[in-house]
Amino acid sequence: MPETDRLLDEYAARFARGGSPDARDYLARAGAGAHELRELIDAFLIAAPPPAPGEEALALMTAWAAGKPPLAELRRRRGRLRDAVVDAIVEALRIDPARRARVAGHYQRLESGLLDLRRVDPRVLGAIAGAIGATVDDLARWGPRLRAEPVLMARMEMLAPPHPADEVDLLFGVAG
Repeated sequence: MPETDRLLDEYAARFARGGSPDARDYLARAGAGAHELRELIDAFLIAAPPPAPGEEALALMTAWAAGKPPLAELRRRRGRLRDAVVDAIVEALRIDPARRARVAGHYQRLESGLLDLRRVDPRVLGAIAGAIGATVDDLARWGPRLRAEPVLMARMEMLAPPHPADEVDLLFGVAG
């Protein structure tokens, strides 16, 4: 069996089990056959019926569509408190406990859709995922939609008390 066929079978089996296979991973593994595999995956996805969403996915999509923070909903559905997530971040990244309030503020802004998840340090995302019993892919999939307009964000930053950027700001992508 050619490598592209084997990779397509693996991709299709994971998809059929309700997984969310990342086509980029399979394309990277295909090497020179990546173009052929891309076409095969595209054809498969066009023909394959989408898997039925689970209860959690429906709840998170409903929250997202209503403009509510899906990351907060994911945390709540997993039975985790915001304080526990903040503690996990502080512990995992060995942040000085005196900076916990700063971490809590940034995490609340992230969860509420005021920070861009793509700018957050991967170590922070790993700590959050571990704390809520999810994966980093789950966070990316259900990360917050940015809610504030750029002009509003700029005004909020102007009103915030000035302080030099620190490691916590850098970890959450709000400085640098």
